[in-house]
Amino acid sequence: MNYSTLYGKQIVSIKDGIRIGTVCDLTFDACSYQLLTIYACTPLCGWKRFFPMLFQKDATEIQITEVLSLEGDVILVR
Repeated sequence: MNYSTLYGKQIVSIKDGIRIGTVCDLTFDACSYQLLTIYACTPLCGWKRFFPMLFQKDATEIQITEVLSLEGDVILVR
């Protein structure tokens, strides 16, 4: 699986059904090439949408052990 296939996918929590965000970054183990962490960014709105360089990007860290499914259109997490 490539980074480009995961980037931009929506991440949804199965616990309460809310949308956490979209995949904006990944962390890999350099030795084993295994995926360790997925970072989910929330969509920008208001002034942040027009001037993203002025605001810090909010990212939620999701460990790979919390991920239930990477297949399909969305990523399901606990």
